[in-house]
Amino acid sequence: MLPLLLISLLPTTMSQIIQPLSPPSLIHPSGVYIRATPLSPSSILAAYAAPLDTHQALLTSLSTDNGTTWSPLGEVWRAAAATHDIDNASPLQLPSGRILFAFRNHDRAPGGAGYSWYRITVCFSDDGGRRWGFLGHVVEHRAQGLNGVWEPFLRLGRRGEVQVYYSSETGSRGQENLMVFSEDGGGRWSAPIVVSRREGARDGMVGVAEDGRGGLICVFETTEDGVFSVNRAVSPDDGYTWGERARVYTAAGGKNAGAPQVYKVGGTLVTSFMTNEGVGTPQLDGGQMKVVTSVNGGQTWSSGGAGSAVAATVAADVGAHWPGLYAIDQSHFLALYSMDGIGAVSQLYRAG
Repeated sequence: MLPLLLISLLPTTMSQIIQPLSPPSLIHPSGVYIRATPLSPSSILAAYAAPLDTHQALLTSLSTDNGTTWSPLGEVWRAAAATHDIDNASPLQLPSGRILFAFRNHDRAPGGAGYSWYRITVCFSDDGGRRWGFLGHVVEHRAQGLNGVWEPFLRLGRRGEVQVYYSSETGSRGQENLMVFSEDGGGRWSAPIVVSRREGARDGMVGVAEDGRGGLICVFETTEDGVFSVNRAVSPDDGYTWGERARVYTAAGGKNAGAPQVYKVGGTLVTSFMTNEGVGTPQLDGGQMKVVTSVNGGQTWSSGGAGSAVAATVAADVGAHWPGLYAIDQSHFLALYSMDGIGAVSQLYRAG
């Protein structure tokens, strides 16, 4: 088990302790990119990608004990890995009980040189995640240079509409974050709304949560400084306008920090990310999973600011991949990540 780690906050915030309460619990021995949604009345559905022979599959597992144990549940989608690229699972249960599952669903170009078609697809389940059907495509288009779409994030808006946040390439150096919404459960989708955009930078990997002050916070990775760092934007109107772009975390020593997610755990915002700062990995994927916290709606963070000597909490050591988060209650959350030699896991933490 990891040692207890104390995070010192800026003077405008209270001290927070991020404490691991359990060893990692196995979700799947080869699962990657784990995201979760609560299922009524008291279960958790985890979604992830995993290889199956020559195919890539999107799978679900179920926990009825707050992530202590997991059982295989259902298969959402499968495609031949040589000709298709499917990943970036994002599940969401609607008030009706229907579960939606968004993911990237790309056709590979002949010979494996890039892609020929880009999609973000949504499937649905009406039996608790065991069987799945095709609902539709949020966005799809032919590959023309670098114009891919990536990493969907599903959210239910306050009016009951389904929101999908995703990243959209705009060329060799550019990428922006967008949101579309559906008022009929995913049958039709709106025109895109810009969440974040910076000329010459790659903004991506969106995570969204309520900020505790009546608005929303979006965290995302960006290359606006050359290397990957973590930024945030805020929305006062439930995702329909965005602004106040600001830094959450900059890795020390010119290293990278990216692939963030954010969750509100009681009165604390917890942001997770991957980073290779202070370790020997050449890139952020396969480095450590770290978390920082905020108790004032994301205005300041426990890292103490960009490049601060105050360290973020290590939630998973070297060999971690594509971490996510899930709030259990007002003071506990799950760290969700893939670990080399183990697989997809969840680990219980206390915040505060």
